[in-house]
Amino acid sequence: MQLTKIRIHYSQDWLILTLTSLCLVAFALSGCAVVGPRSISMGRADYNEAINRTEDEQMLLSIVKGRYGETFSLLAVTGVAANVRFGANAGVEVGFGPNENYDGNLVPFSGGMAYEENPTITYTPVQGEKYLRQLLSPIPLNILVLIIRTVTYSDYYITLLVNRVNDLQNPDFLEAPSGMTARRFQRFLELYKELDQAGVLQWVEDPRKEVDFDILITGYAPAYTDKVREYLTLLGLSVPTGESEDIVLPVIFAVKGRELNNIAISTRSTFDLIEIFRAAIEIPQEHVDAGLTIDYPVTGLVGKNLRIQVSKDKPKQAVVAVKHRGHWFYIDETDMHTKLFYDVVRTLWSVSIAAASDQRAAPVLTIPVSR
Repeated sequence: MQLTKIRIHYSQDWLILTLTSLCLVAFALSGCAVVGPRSISMGRADYNEAINRTEDEQMLLSIVKGRYGETFSLLAVTGVAANVRFGANAGVEVGFGPNENYDGNLVPFSGGMAYEENPTITYTPVQGEKYLRQLLSPIPLNILVLIIRTVTYSDYYITLLVNRVNDLQNPDFLEAPSGMTARRFQRFLELYKELDQAGVLQWVEDPRKEVDFDILITGYAPAYTDKVREYLTLLGLSVPTGESEDIVLPVIFAVKGRELNNIAISTRSTFDLIEIFRAAIEIPQEHVDAGLTIDYPVTGLVGKNLRIQVSKDKPKQAVVAVKHRGHWFYIDETDMHTKLFYDVVRTLWSVSIAAASDQRAAPVLTIPVSR
């Protein structure tokens, strides 16, 4: 038997390159331990943005379909499980025989790393008595106070959430376009804003068990004496005889009884706000002519200047947009008034949805997603 010698040809430069490449792949593989945290920093923002955007679209579509008298349902995202897998490979090509057989045709080293993410999204249908009760119940007084004590434009949130203060009414819709009731409430808001910004009017917690909060009016004389008198007169409350006397007004969650010298507040429900928002939808003329939508009366102060716009083409500058019956319904990104209203509605609505999704008896839909 004749044995054939096989000679492996390699140069010093090729050897250095190969060893260097092997060191690099070893370093890359050792770096897999930090890929996990990096995947969280990159993936978390993407998942959060997708959930936020789709929830915006789901809620706006529900509002639009409600204007058309159509049924709708909601799904809450209750879980996102992202399974991440990594893989690496490496290879070395060498030549046998004369140099001219392989010179310039070999890759001294090759390697790669594969990254695969398989998310599983869990949805829970929003339903049940708890959801309905929260959606239809008036916003609690403690939530109202927390909101107006922490926001910049507290008078706007009073307009939004409060439908009555003593005998001053702030109706959702007006029976007549004259708006006399709205003008009295608006004057009350103007006085409240001025006294609040001057530090004369403050919300404080009441140490008594039967009353949670008081409105304290202090340090108002002489600059704001007339404004305080007008404020109290609008509320139907007695005016103190001494100008330097502090005024403490207990705040209760009720309709005012005339024998009580306090401030009684009643609030809207989340569903009330949704109804007001539905009335702000612009309806295509062909849909109006066909009688496809629900008609609403003229809105009160809370619905003033709200606009959900409509377009045949997809809008270019919309903070949220949905397509329904061949038209795009959207909120313009420059319409700060409507954006703020929608943010409040979405926040309150999300609270009701979260409460409903916590009910373990509800059926759960889990969908694995592969890339």
